[in-house]
Amino acid sequence: MSSAEARHLPEATVRCAIAWQLQLASSDQRPRLRAKIDHWRAAHPDHELAWQRLRHLREELGDIAGRLPDHDLSLRLLERADTDLERRRALKLLGLALAVGAPAGWLAQQQVTGPDLHTATGEQQQQTLPGGVQVQLNTRSGLDITHVGQPLQLTLREGEVMIDSLGSEPPFQLQLRCAWGRCDAAQARFSVREHQGYSQVSVAQGALLLQAAGQRYQAQAGETLRLSQSGIAAASPALDPLAWSQGMLVADNLSLGRFIAELGRYRSGALGCDPSVANLRLSGVFQLAEPDTLLADLPRILPVQLVSRTRWWLRVVPA
Repeated sequence: MSSAEARHLPEATVRCAIAWQLQLASSDQRPRLRAKIDHWRAAHPDHELAWQRLRHLREELGDIAGRLPDHDLSLRLLERADTDLERRRALKLLGLALAVGAPAGWLAQQQVTGPDLHTATGEQQQQTLPGGVQVQLNTRSGLDITHVGQPLQLTLREGEVMIDSLGSEPPFQLQLRCAWGRCDAAQARFSVREHQGYSQVSVAQGALLLQAAGQRYQAQAGETLRLSQSGIAAASPALDPLAWSQGMLVADNLSLGRFIAELGRYRSGALGCDPSVANLRLSGVFQLAEPDTLLADLPRILPVQLVSRTRWWLRVVPA
């Protein structure tokens, strides 16, 4: 077995392959859909590998796949198969569904127990979802894909995500649930970040329908809002809420304490700031790719110095 054949695939990639195949089976616009699928398959080697594995699995299932109750149940059952589409477990699941005549909503009501997409400290991840929706996950974040049909349903478990559905054609409806509300969109580009006590939504392009605490609001490009138990309110963050997707941290009169806390999201280990310098202010554009290099530059622009005990423990103190 080659290394490619044995490679473990991300669950989100497998789900996308399943969703594309189910859409293809039921679509009356196959040429246009095949073009989208071909674009998705070519976007990453894992996409093509997942597509081929699923095709081989469906060939082995034979007429079982054709006798499933409906496409939604087919997707839910295949999702329960091993991430790499292990044949025996899939056959067992599909056979059980036929034997008991499971209704279409049987598995749809079960809760997902872990994020489909997840990033570690300093890591970002990008995925193309069905409908051509682009997802970019920031550091220390987790996102569930809870439904792959219309609308595409996503749940942000933690951290920060950028959603871009501008390229979907026709407009692909999606819903993103966050800790304090929900975002509904068709063609839009926006980010959502979880904070202590509120969710922050920033619209780069298009429009969103926001819902929180019984309130509804149509957010437009250029707006940043907070969703909380109090409802929906405008926000003016000192950090550009979209810059991270370009690998930058853009600060406008930001306190050093906030700056260090933000930088700590992208760096492993303990990173602290002495209270006596926490209220110093800084503005500028900073690259996130190398946080240690960025820290080393701080004494050149502020009256501070770095104290380090190990490579995993660093504190910013007065010069």
